[in-house]
Amino acid sequence: MSIKRKALLIQGAFGAVILTLLMQPMGALGFGNYNWTLFIVLLLFFAMGADFKKIPSMIVCYPIGILWAMANGMLIGVMKGLPGWIPNIALTMITIFCILTVHENLLRDTIFGNIPALFLGLAETFFIFSIQPANAPAITPFHLYGFFLYGMIMTVVLVLGGGALCNIIIGKDWPKYVFGEHQ
Repeated sequence: MSIKRKALLIQGAFGAVILTLLMQPMGALGFGNYNWTLFIVLLLFFAMGADFKKIPSMIVCYPIGILWAMANGMLIGVMKGLPGWIPNIALTMITIFCILTVHENLLRDTIFGNIPALFLGLAETFFIFSIQPANAPAITPFHLYGFFLYGMIMTVVLVLGGGALCNIIIGKDWPKYVFGEHQ
């Protein structure tokens, strides 16, 4: 069996165990219906190249997305008497335009320019506050951010723990066979 296959099997087994165990507190605290939010963080991290240097901007931009969604929601509430397309469609277009103008244009090369994390905060907020799972506790923006941070902790434990286990079992050279030219 190749070193790459061994490493992937070790990481897969570690991931299955550690992610399952780390999800248990959500259920124990009554938030089991929101376990999916933890996996969205994993998706975001790996889609952004599994780069630990991007974590600070992810941590900063996710709650900014929540704030944009809350601002959008408050403005929709203020415009409640208008025809539905104005607050629901036009205002959301304006909000997204403002996000892209401010964060993608003006703040692109700063810690505030992580558009994927920002849009994740925006999207999860829109979703959670429009469709809450049945029999689930009420969620606040602080819960969403807490879920995100816990998902980030799970991600770091998954990556570092899986790598450490590979180091122990197959040696410290395994990354060059998985990520290097020996593929």
